Amino acid sequence: MPVGSDAALHDRTGGMTTRASISWPLLVVAAGALTLAACKKSSDTKAPDGSDGGEISHADDNGGDAAPEEDSPPEFLTVDVFEDVVNSKTGDVTDCFAAAKEKKPDLGGKLMLEFTIDGTGKVSAVKTESASTVNDPGLTTCVTDKAKTWSFPKTRDGQPMTLPYAFNLT
Repeated sequence: MPVGSDAALHDRTGGMTTRASISWPLLVVAAGALTLAACKKSSDTKAPDGSDGGEISHADDNGGDAAPEEDSPPEFLTVDVFEDVVNSKTGDVTDCFAAAKEKKPDLGGKLMLEFTIDGTGKVSAVKTESASTVNDPGLTTCVTDKAKTWSFPKTRDGQPMTLPYAFNLT
């Protein structure tokens, strides 16, 4: 039987193997490659500004002078916004930790704090959580004093929000 024939092929055990069963692995690989290519193509069709390349409309068009939505501050406090703000303030925590580490070179661990943000976005309280592994009153006082100066967006309902945060200090 010719190799290129569409007829059934016989394997060494005497069983029949069809051409279709021989090409399944190739078919699976080809389908996977096409799927990846299609996913890549659909993600590449976005314009650099995140739009689909169509006409861009602005709700309050100020002649192109309006700042992009990404640059405007968030309207309300969410857990993600809280974490972003705290992460942007790590320099304050690093300064406190460096000062405390000068006095205690082996100082390190996890400083777990609980922040209460009032409805206007001001920090009204900062408490150390019992799960903290850093037990240094000077460090804790320094961080809490600095944290009380941080500002956040207002809460959605005007009520205070209490959120935990852990600083890994090494």
